[in-house]
Amino acid sequence: MDDISSMKINAIIMTMLLSFGAHSAMAASDNYCDAPKGSQQWEKAVSKYKYFSTWKSLHRLRSGLCQQVERGSINLNEAAVTFEKEKAKKIRILRERKNKIRGRKRVMFG
Repeated sequence: MDDISSMKINAIIMTMLLSFGAHSAMAASDNYCDAPKGSQQWEKAVSKYKYFSTWKSLHRLRSGLCQQVERGSINLNEAAVTFEKEKAKKIRILRERKNKIRGRKRVMFG
């Protein structure tokens, strides 16, 4: 079970890092909120990892930030920075969880 959990966490971390690169770098030239391909990627990831609250919460955050950008409440760069901070926090939490699983395996199997 721990091996499977660790593999799933690895898959999620890698997908987060590779599929949804730094939006803050895009903010200067592209509006990632308007990018249909980006929205499709998010929908696909949320349905693929529907049992992981990490995806759902990042998806909700992205949607909410994009709505605020559309209303003019915040600018795109602020949205990108906020999103990247939260994404980094989620990745850190997932890595800590993975390391905890590894630690349990070491204790069990020496």
